Amino acid sequence: MESNAVHSWRRVSWNALPPGQWVRLSRDGQPIGCGVVDGTTPDGSIIWVVMDGWPERRMFHRQDFVKVEING
Repeated sequence: MESNAVHSWRRVSWNALPPGQWVRLSRDGQPIGCGVVDGTTPDGSIIWVVMDGWPERRMFHRQDFVKVEING
């Protein structure tokens, strides 16, 4: 999926992110990028995302104030 395509994005709870979910991430209104959820902790406090164009996954903590959105 291309990150610059026109989509209708909506913010979701980190607890509602299954592995394989395509997400868009931003912080303070600045885009971080798009990628696929690779894993989450049971409490939803941490997610791992394989970012589009990156060879490895990145970890994000809920307290990093990262906004997570899904297409739809």
